[in-house]
Amino acid sequence: MSHGTRVKSLIVRPTDVAPQTWANGLGVTRVLAARPGWRISLAEIEGRMPFSPFLGADRLLIPLSPAGVALEINGRVSRVPQHSAITFRGEDQVFADTGSGRVTVVNLMARRSSGRMQWAIRRVSGAIAETADAIVVLAGRVEVRGEVAPPGAVIRPDARSIAVSSPDASIAIMRVRERRRDRPRL
Repeated sequence: MSHGTRVKSLIVRPTDVAPQTWANGLGVTRVLAARPGWRISLAEIEGRMPFSPFLGADRLLIPLSPAGVALEINGRVSRVPQHSAITFRGEDQVFADTGSGRVTVVNLMARRSSGRMQWAIRRVSGAIAETADAIVVLAGRVEVRGEVAPPGAVIRPDARSIAVSSPDASIAIMRVRERRRDRPRL
């Protein structure tokens, strides 16, 4: 996993970041936010393709495209509709199937040794304030200090108050909580 993002704005739009090839060479991703132990990216999936393994990581996938995606995880197929989420382990054998179309998905990966992944998908309107490592815009018009964050954009944590100008906006709130380390008793 990459340990930093090159973009320093409060909003990181998909167009701000150059695409990178997946670890297995079969797809394309854009890393929008990254810290030691976790990263958020947008991946493009077309047809049936295997995911790259990420040993020791927990993963979250949210389709942005209306068609959603079918995921086969260790032989079991699950249909994941647009703006819904599915979690799985980086060690799992995963195949995505988009049929004949192309689908864009939000992908959060967190090393289990770094902490526990927490997330929520919310429909919002008006001003909101969230405590998060990152917020991903799924749908609607979201503004931060007068800047528009389009679907797929990541809002960095130093943006404390997010003004949503559309009653149909949806966001994903993402956190990685550090694991408590037991301290020896004296």
